[in-house]
Amino acid sequence: MAERRTRRRNGGGAEGEDGVRHLTWSGEAARRTLKTSELVALDIVRDIVNQGLRAGDRLPLEAQMLIQYRVSRSSLREALRLLEVQGLIAIRPGPGSGTVVGKVLPGNFARTMTLYLHMSGVTYDELLNAWMMTEPMLAELAARNPDRARVKAAMEPFLEGADTCHGEMRRIPAGLAFHDVVSDLAGNRVLNLNFQAIGFIVADHILNTAPRDQLEDQIVDDHRAVAEAIMNGKPQLARNLMAAHVEHVVEDFKAYWPRRVGEKVQWR
Repeated sequence: MAERRTRRRNGGGAEGEDGVRHLTWSGEAARRTLKTSELVALDIVRDIVNQGLRAGDRLPLEAQMLIQYRVSRSSLREALRLLEVQGLIAIRPGPGSGTVVGKVLPGNFARTMTLYLHMSGVTYDELLNAWMMTEPMLAELAARNPDRARVKAAMEPFLEGADTCHGEMRRIPAGLAFHDVVSDLAGNRVLNLNFQAIGFIVADHILNTAPRDQLEDQIVDDHRAVAEAIMNGKPQLARNLMAAHVEHVVEDFKAYWPRRVGEKVQWR
C-alpha cells in the first residue's frame, strides 16, 4: 500500500488516520486552474510536437485554428501571444503573413528565468556560483560523449593556443560559442537547456559588460586545454580545467566590478 502524504504549506509532518506521522512537503497547495488561452497554448505546442514541425514551418491560419481548437478569437490570440513571448512561435505581419514555429533557444528560456530569479531576490554572486558549478559538469559529460567523431569535429576549432589563434576565433562570440558547444556535447537536453540558460544570463548580464575587443590570451589557452581534454576523452581533467577556467573569469569580473556582484539579477 502506497504511503499517504498530507500536503501543507508549512511543511513538517502530519498525523494520518492510522496515528502514524507521515511525510509532508511545503510549496503550492495545488496547481492553479489554467485559463482557456493557456489550455489552447498547450494544445498548440502538443500539436507542433506530435506533428514533428520544425522551426519555420507554418501553422494553420487563424480561421482554421478557431475551428480546430473551438475557442473564441480573443482566447486564440492570447494563446498565440503567450507562445510568441516565449519565442516558440513567430507571427509575421504583412505580405506572406502567418504564424510559424519558432526555435527552442536557451536565450528565450533565460529571459523567463531572470524574471523568476529577480522575483526571488537572487544576486549575481549566486548566479556566478551556479555557473561555476554547472560548467565543469558539462565539460565532464562532454568528455564522456561516446560519439568521438562528433566530439572531435566540435572541439577542433578551439585547439589553437593564444600564440596562433587569430581572426574569428579571437572574437567574443567564439568564446561564448565554446561554452554552448560543450553544453551541447554533454548529451542531456535537460541539462543543456537549463545550464545554457544560466550561461546566457552570465554572458549577457555580466561578461559582456566588461570592455574587451577580443578574447584574452588566458581565455583562449583555457578553451584549448579544455577542448583537448574533452576530445581525448578525459572527463576528470576536462572538469578540473573548466572549473579553473570559469573561476578565473569570475575572479576577473569581481575585481573589475565588485559592487555588481551583490546586486539582484535583473529581468530584461
